[in-house]
Amino acid sequence: MTSCIGPPKNIMELAAFLENINKDEVSHIGYCGENKKEIYETLSNDYSDVDLEKSFVVAYDKDNIVGALGFDIDEESNTAEVWGPFVQNGEYYSQTADVLWQVLEDTIPFKLNEYMFFVNEKNILAKQFIEHKNGRENGRHLILRSARNSLTVEEDILIKNYNPTFHKSFSALHHLTFPNTYYNSEQILSRISDDNRLLIIQHNNKIKGYVYVEANPLHGEGTIEYIAVSPDFRGQGVATKLMRAALHHIFSYEAIEEITLSVGANNKAAIALYMASGFQLNRTLVAYKR
Repeated sequence: MTSCIGPPKNIMELAAFLENINKDEVSHIGYCGENKKEIYETLSNDYSDVDLEKSFVVAYDKDNIVGALGFDIDEESNTAEVWGPFVQNGEYYSQTADVLWQVLEDTIPFKLNEYMFFVNEKNILAKQFIEHKNGRENGRHLILRSARNSLTVEEDILIKNYNPTFHKSFSALHHLTFPNTYYNSEQILSRISDDNRLLIIQHNNKIKGYVYVEANPLHGEGTIEYIAVSPDFRGQGVATKLMRAALHHIFSYEAIEEITLSVGANNKAAIALYMASGFQLNRTLVAYKR
């Protein structure tokens, strides 16, 4: 079926192939986006610690892409998030995926300690391939989606932008809720801007809860990075108000039409919060490690 396998010849062509194949649930991979421009930007600027030529391989039939596989490598931990395998023709999936894997493992400059997969539950061929490679399931995640037209409640007037008066209270709550995370409290404060907001609900000189949200209108993206409520104020609807305020901020940008987020399928409290805030189930993904 394939005439050659090697590094991608054209990144935009690869992005278009990935967009097309990743829109279908039966071939969808969670790490890869579904928008050609977004995928192109990631591959060009924010992909693996190893050069694309050594961390992505493509199968060509004449000049047409028929398969692709990438390892988004973290060089410090020697781990990789696996993009794929993506194979256009299901009849040749196993054969093409095996060859792509072997070629890419031989191409990367060092041996990896761990491979991580994030696969749509309906992507049966990929799940079978991963299990054949001795990958083990280690959790399920719901991908939830919120669109601009889902907003029905105005932002609560009690929600305010962070100010330094609440530095101590915010730092303590963030550390309590997220003791080992990618942004500590000082890093969050350093990232605050017109686009990135730290929104709070206060009680005297303390914070009842906060949400930190980032908007990237240039790429039509918004993310809710952190949300936390003080143990003293849980069960009062604080989190729901913060979530709605975060969504109002994100959707204040015309370029952002929708946002998605991932939550563990067993995290019933978080799922209830997101659903109450206007999110709907988009798809279910299965995480594997090898």
